[in-house]
Parts: sequence; C-alpha cells; structure tokens
Amino acid sequence: MKKVHRTLKLCLLLFTVAAASQAGHAQESLKDQYEQIMQKSSTYEQYKVIRQTEIEGFWVNIEDTLRAKSKEITSLQSTIANLQGNIDSLKSDLRKVSARLAESEKTNDGIIFLGIEMEKTAYHILVWVIILILVVAVVLAYGMFVKSNATTSRIKREYEQQRKEFETHRDKSRETQVRLKRELQTAVNTIEEMKRGGARR
Repeated sequence: MKKVHRTLKLCLLLFTVAAASQAGHAQESLKDQYEQIMQKSSTYEQYKVIRQTEIEGFWVNIEDTLRAKSKEITSLQSTIANLQGNIDSLKSDLRKVSARLAESEKTNDGIIFLGIEMEKTAYHILVWVIILILVVAVVLAYGMFVKSNATTSRIKREYEQQRKEFETHRDKSRETQVRLKRELQTAVNTIEEMKRGGARR
C-alpha cells in the first residue's frame, strides 16, 4: 500500500513538472516571437514601429497559448482530482486492511481454552502451570507408591515372621499337649493300678 501511495505521488509530481515544462516552452516560444517582432520592426526616435498584422498575429498566438494552457491546467486539475480520489480510495483500503490485520493479529494472539478466550501468553503460562502441577503430582504419587511398597514389604516380612513364630508356638503347644496327655495317661494308669492293688488286699 505504501509503495502504491508513493507511486501515485510520484506520478502527480511528474504531471506537475511536465506542465511546468510545457508552460516554459510556450513562454520561450512567445518570447522568441516577441524578439523576432522587435528585430523586424523599425525604430523611430525612442519608439518601435511594429506592423499591426504582426501584433495581431502575436496576440492570436498569445490567446491560443493561453487557451491551450487553460485546457492543460483543466486537464491537470482533473488528473490531480482523479489521482487524489485514487489516493483517498487507497487510503480507505489501507485503513480497512490495517483494521483486518489488527483483527487478525488479535485473533492470532488469542486462543480459546475450555470455552474461555485468553491471550497466548496467559495460555502458555496456564499450560506450564498445569504441567508443573502434574509433575509434582506424579512425583508425590511415586513417593507415596515407594513408601507404600516399603510399608507393604515390611508388613509382609512381619507377617511372615509372626506366622513362623505362630507355627513354632503351635508345634510347641502340640508337643506340650502330647506330653501332658502322656503324663495324664500315666497318672491315670498309676491310679488304676493302685486301685486294683487295694482291691486285692
């Protein structure tokens, strides 16, 4: 857009320079005619005697030149007005494009997360906070798992130890019961023998 604007300004400047150049050529042509008339005319005392036909021709040339320049000025003014209209139109287009660009940049800078529109910077910060929270949660969960695993292993070892102690105690209790039963049976047998011996007497 800026290049087009500069190009239009350059064209306008070239038209103005061209018009000024043509006006300069016209002035030089009229000046040449004037000098030729002055050279051809005779001198009387301090006055120049000029033919009326030459003055009328010179005046006609002046009028033609003025009419041509007036047409050129009108044409240049029309061209300038058209160029100004084009510049205004391009400026309007530039404003529209700038507005669309600003809207596009705003859209690109924003993002919708969970139905909430936020800037990309805030979104990135939120994502990193969530990632950090997840990392902390994973570390804590792993620590709890390790601790729970260690506790489970310790409980298993204690259980196994208690089981062995229980089995040992059970075996000892069984042996004690067998021994007591034997002793009881021996005592019963002794009492029976004693009863039978008393009965014989």
